[in-house]
Amino acid sequence: MRHIPVRIEQHSHITVQIVILTLIFVRQYDIMKSVKLFEIKFGNNLEGAGEMFVKGGIYDAESGRLELSRGQTASFECYFNIFPHRQYKKYCDIGVFFLQIDAQGRYRTDIYARQENGTKLIKSVDCEGAIRTDISADDGALYTFFTVTAESDCTFFRAAWLCAEDARRHTKLGMVICTYRREEFVRSNIMRICAAVENKPDWKEKLHIFIVDNAGTLCLEDSDLYTVIPNRNTGGSGGFTRGIMQVCADPSFSHFLLTDDDIYFDFETLERTYALINTLTCKHENATVGGAMLYLDRPYMQHEFGGKFDGLIFTAINSKLDMRLADNLLKNENAPAAGYNAWWYCCMPVSSVKNFGLPMPFFIKGDDVEYGMRAIEELIRMNGIAVWHQDFSKKFSASLEYYKRNEAVVAALATECSPFKVAVRFAYFALKNLTMKNYDCTELVLKGYEDFFRGPQFFASADPFEINDEIRAVQPEWISREQIEDMCGPIDIKDCQNVKLSRGERMMRALMAVENYAPAFMFSKKPAVTSAFRPKASEAFLKKTVIHFDESTDRGFVCRLDTARRKKLRRRTVKMFFRLLTGFKKMRKLYREERGMMCSEENWNRIFFPPQN
Repeated sequence: MRHIPVRIEQHSHITVQIVILTLIFVRQYDIMKSVKLFEIKFGNNLEGAGEMFVKGGIYDAESGRLELSRGQTASFECYFNIFPHRQYKKYCDIGVFFLQIDAQGRYRTDIYARQENGTKLIKSVDCEGAIRTDISADDGALYTFFTVTAESDCTFFRAAWLCAEDARRHTKLGMVICTYRREEFVRSNIMRICAAVENKPDWKEKLHIFIVDNAGTLCLEDSDLYTVIPNRNTGGSGGFTRGIMQVCADPSFSHFLLTDDDIYFDFETLERTYALINTLTCKHENATVGGAMLYLDRPYMQHEFGGKFDGLIFTAINSKLDMRLADNLLKNENAPAAGYNAWWYCCMPVSSVKNFGLPMPFFIKGDDVEYGMRAIEELIRMNGIAVWHQDFSKKFSASLEYYKRNEAVVAALATECSPFKVAVRFAYFALKNLTMKNYDCTELVLKGYEDFFRGPQFFASADPFEINDEIRAVQPEWISREQIEDMCGPIDIKDCQNVKLSRGERMMRALMAVENYAPAFMFSKKPAVTSAFRPKASEAFLKKTVIHFDESTDRGFVCRLDTARRKKLRRRTVKMFFRLLTGFKKMRKLYREERGMMCSEENWNRIFFPPQN
């Protein structure tokens, strides 16, 4: 009998152990089945981008590690490393997630929730080496982030945000890169993706890249990961559409991802996009994931977080924000709704083509706007999904003035704006070029709107390659500073500084029409100097000579008052203004009726493979 209690104690002890082990197993199983939403990066190779990843510590670019000395703190309340809690809750129904850190040394991890009215500490953990901790943020959290404070010298190898949700679908991305003579950019991006996939072989089943080469100059042999598609120069619209058609022809693809050729991005952006799509609830499974654009030369500055177009004005949402600042992270979390996302990084379900057709044959400019406003059912934008892109404002091509045509088409197809707004938009383009004495550009604007009135049949029969070649022949003669100064005298550099529009400049927009009726004797002989990329009407007002100058290259071109040509173009501008007022509604109806024909696979095949004479 004495042994009976002993046996009971033993059995009790064993039972408790079993229960504890079972609980541990269940807990571990729950953690083991967790899905990595995205890896936390400590930095990259872009100069000036450091605070977009972490604030504090020393980042070793070669190893990818973060070093902290005892007593140092590093904050991850940064653009690429905050966890967008509210958005994952909304689109993926995720409320509980995990933070995983792989490190060496002793440190404290503090986890915070950023709310509308401030920041709240939700968890503090004393750590040594690798840790994984679960986090449940309250519903008021817009995003969560963490800091680490080193209690000894520490090395952080990697970290990640995870969730306990199983993947809801199996995504396969068809990435489409449209390129025209950007070989270095394309090779760099491809090699960087290939290197990442080499260490993550499962991605060979998740991704295939289609590089549509509109110039036929890209020397890359096909591989298991990418395919080069030689294409006649059908512009960005044609290049992207050719890639979309290639993706849609293979039923294994669930999404196509459109990216520009002159961008830089981390492979982690692809992983984040993939994980997000995989965890979307059924309600949001047809959503588009849009990436923001950051400037390549100022990698902390955001150009656009989605965009809107009302027929008159393009609005780049949350433009010119320094994303090193926490308040601007909050602005992105509370960003207004967008009507489209540009194709520097835009991931759409293949079902979009079945439901809404192919893009418009615009050649360049406005195709992403029109297709986004037509085919995006729901747009998801997040801090941390972005690419770096060259600054558009530092590019000039007179031919772009012709493609103002596309804005009129988009206004007709995708908005209910009044004919008056469309007419005002046209008048602004034409009169500004007249004021800048850039009569060739005025001609191109007029030609673009004249082609708009030729209607859908023009887009169904014209060869965009031939049109582009024709208008590209209209280019100013760029000459050196020395040549300009021989002609016009010394150039005052401060005159062409690119600054924000002053109140006087905004008023000048209303006076442009007046300037173009002023007699020649009222014009000053002293040349005006303005930016070649962002010319300002106020600087050219009542000047006989306008120097369009690029300080970065010390080159420019000269435009001069020509009263006879001005008179003819002025007359044509007035005529087109009233034609838009009276005829735009009719053209809107016509374009909407014929959009299906314009966007059809048959029409695109005619563009890609024109009949041989």
